[in-house]
Amino acid sequence: MSALTNAIEILRCFSSARPDLSFADVMALTGKPKSSTSRLLRALRDCGLLEQDPHSRRYRPGLLTFELGRLHRAHDDLISMAERELREVCARTGHTGYIAVLDGYEQVVLRIVPGSNPLRVVNPPGQRTPALATSNGRAMLARLSDEDIRARVPATYPKLPRNSPQNFKQLMARLNEIRRTGASEAADESIEGVGSQGFALKSGETGEMIGIAVSYSVQATTASERANVRRELAAMAEKLRRMTGDLIDQSVARVQAGPR
Repeated sequence: MSALTNAIEILRCFSSARPDLSFADVMALTGKPKSSTSRLLRALRDCGLLEQDPHSRRYRPGLLTFELGRLHRAHDDLISMAERELREVCARTGHTGYIAVLDGYEQVVLRIVPGSNPLRVVNPPGQRTPALATSNGRAMLARLSDEDIRARVPATYPKLPRNSPQNFKQLMARLNEIRRTGASEAADESIEGVGSQGFALKSGETGEMIGIAVSYSVQATTASERANVRRELAAMAEKLRRMTGDLIDQSVARVQAGPR
């Protein structure tokens, strides 16, 4: 890890006040020997993290650095945009909202928007849950190809709650239904007594995908309240897809209005 640490130290030398540096500048700022500085600068240049001006021989951040920064900004913008809209939905419905991403066959919670109802359903950020057993997890999986889904799901199918798909065939049937209707719901699955509705959002610029869901108590929520959540999420999904350039087929993007 020492080579990586040394390379990062060189990259940290660049700033808005020091947008380009000479070989001597880098040596002075890092205190590293000439030979190792030369080797690291050459490696950073060859991989695209740095560029070297052919005339002045000074170094500056390369195209790869720019691309990584743009992806990070787009990632933050996508989540922040979704969180702002989700806060409004949670304020109107009183229920708790979640934003998550896929990691293999699991989903990882990134953001939580607590509801105002006395009975709140809260999973902490960073918590992992099988995406096969959540509404926004299945919504994200439904946006992938069948081949990608098969590659993510373990050969030994995981043990899931009884209301979740119990094998790969049942999972694909559930995902195909989501693709057909645009509606993704869960009840008494990842958390007993909890229901949720969710959808997936994909950035038209970067292809990054997140899952957005609203959860509620199955027993304490009426069919009318659940239908209202469905309408709120449908409107939110339509608005965010326009804003982010998510080009999902609108026949799939539609969230059904009636109880399933």
